[in-house]
Amino acid sequence: MQFDRIENVIDIPTIQTKVVTIVGAGGSAPLIENLTRSGVQHWKLVDPDIISGVNIPRQGHAPDDIGLTKVDAVAQKIRAINPAATVECYPIDFTTLSDEEIHEVFGETDLFIFATDSFACQARGNIVALLLNTPAIWIGLYAGGLGGEVVFWHPDLDCCYRCLCSSRYEAQQKANEQGESLDPPSQGATIFDIQLLDSIAGQICLGLLTRGTDNRFGKLIDQLGTRQFLQVGISPEFRVNGNDVIRKHLGIDENCQPYFAWNTIALSDPAKGNDYCSDCDKVRGHSFTQGIAGSMCLRSGVNKSKTESTT
Repeated sequence: MQFDRIENVIDIPTIQTKVVTIVGAGGSAPLIENLTRSGVQHWKLVDPDIISGVNIPRQGHAPDDIGLTKVDAVAQKIRAINPAATVECYPIDFTTLSDEEIHEVFGETDLFIFATDSFACQARGNIVALLLNTPAIWIGLYAGGLGGEVVFWHPDLDCCYRCLCSSRYEAQQKANEQGESLDPPSQGATIFDIQLLDSIAGQICLGLLTRGTDNRFGKLIDQLGTRQFLQVGISPEFRVNGNDVIRKHLGIDENCQPYFAWNTIALSDPAKGNDYCSDCDKVRGHSFTQGIAGSMCLRSGVNKSKTESTT
């Protein structure tokens, strides 16, 4: 592979040494291909699903892939781009793995990507990232493909995924008690919606993998700072609890005609730092949660007050 035209913005020697684990190999297939084109060459793919006809219009798979596991189909795509790539396939449910199995199989991972519509899997991913002290990114498309989110974490940040999405955990717990699920349906989410979101997520991935290098992507994560929660408006109809959150946070006047969809906002701690996080408490310990009291993201068991979140 010749990286002459991108090596000024991507530290190729660094990224080629990194191991990336991605959970969910459906809609993320083009993202995986594009990260491979950007220099990632060590992959661990996790997804128990088999490709069927409904996956062809929206997930980057081909008719010849029908009947294959998604991880095997994506592995073929990776090797077609870079024959030197190393790919390990795990056609399993990530949530069934014990902590010991996680350490054994994924302990060398440099970046986790959670690209699944399963809340249980995203939540388990947060525990895993904290346990292994490994950077992670969560990609989520909202119902109907009207909008989406990209959330990331690395060990230098106080807020984990659960800290940032605390209201979602509360809503999911209530849904579980009623025997319901809040996982968004795939109906109405086109491949354009998925790939728009993945293009943003892909740049965050490059930033996390090459953080600290002296180029555009190497500087990206530190430029974002604590703004770990990105929301993307894909349709003009995108709303959160009836509110046009993109317009609100950007401070755009209702009469601004040029304003349309395809805008992104980057937020710091939507929960305003007042929610107790049991994941941080369990994995990072009371000394951590008490040690950051008074900072932007208070996660101490002493203060369990709740504030309304836009998520």
